[in-house]
Amino acid sequence: MEISNYTIEDFVLDPSFKKWVMHPNAESNLFWQSLLEKNPLKYKEAKRAREIILQLNTKKQPKLSDTEFSGMWKDLDNRLSKQNQHQQFGEDEKIIPIHSISTLEKAVNRPSSRPNIYNYFNLRVACVLIFAIAFGAFSSWFFTDLPIPENKAPLIVFEEHTTVPGVKSHLTLSDGSQVILNSGSELKYLKNFEKDKRAIFLKGEAFFSVTKDASRPFIVHTLETTTTALGTSFNVRAYKGETIDVSLLTGKVAVNKEDSMEKPITLLPGEALKIDKGKDQLVKAKFNKDLVIGWTKKRIVFEKTPLLEAIRVLENWYGVNITLKNLPSHRILLSGKFQEETLENVLEGLRFSTRFEYKINKENVTIIF
Repeated sequence: MEISNYTIEDFVLDPSFKKWVMHPNAESNLFWQSLLEKNPLKYKEAKRAREIILQLNTKKQPKLSDTEFSGMWKDLDNRLSKQNQHQQFGEDEKIIPIHSISTLEKAVNRPSSRPNIYNYFNLRVACVLIFAIAFGAFSSWFFTDLPIPENKAPLIVFEEHTTVPGVKSHLTLSDGSQVILNSGSELKYLKNFEKDKRAIFLKGEAFFSVTKDASRPFIVHTLETTTTALGTSFNVRAYKGETIDVSLLTGKVAVNKEDSMEKPITLLPGEALKIDKGKDQLVKAKFNKDLVIGWTKKRIVFEKTPLLEAIRVLENWYGVNITLKNLPSHRILLSGKFQEETLENVLEGLRFSTRFEYKINKENVTIIF
């Protein structure tokens, strides 16, 4: 049968084509597949003709009867079972379409037909994919119920807290210890702590009120120091570029400079340790309680405080950016005490002794000397 010159009308009027569309079976599928593979340019006409035939038919496209359906699958099964035998003797494999639309849709957009061996290869790939998906689903179900080995390493989870400028945070740790985290600071620790210690990693400033636990020392790691306590209250300030201050209010702590071979320095209540990283100096002395922990009570206290350190305090406290202009060459120290004051009132209180002017434009502040 020759269909190389068939038009859409020719397909519609062809009785065998119409029968194939309306009552497909294995034999007609093979017949028309073979014809269309020899004439790949006719796929579009055949597909359109099929649509017209279905539209012209007043009834819905009939379904295969049980007998036809069963017979087609038996024929399909027999042919597939023979494929391996054919392959051994070098014969071409043939994949049988089970419906006319599968033949027409399969190659309507491709210019030429592929060798039949590709169809067999695709079938094998599909089988492999189906097996892989099924095995993956079974594995997911099966292994989900398996007990976790006792020696499996536990998942390490850290708690992290960060305060932005202008905000302070009150925290209660899992052991009951209380922490006040100052503005512009970061706190990180292992959730629920370890069995033999309670390790904290601090950037910035925080006040700790530690719950006593003799079996688990409370350790605060900063940029270059380690402060160890059992049950006590103390303040640690460790901002980048400034001296590190550890001030003890109650109890007892041991402070160790991490790159030093010297023994840890023990502090008693009322003592503070100042660590100047630039000069590599450690100084232990008494401290002004109001000056050290005034920030925990919403109080700003400057006592001969270096200008740049005071600027950092104000930026963190009020969440602003401060720019300095015409900064004098001599060292500037600031002093003053402010309880829950606005930024404007603080600057007003400081400017008379330091002789500067200022401008506040929302979050940007300019100080002119």
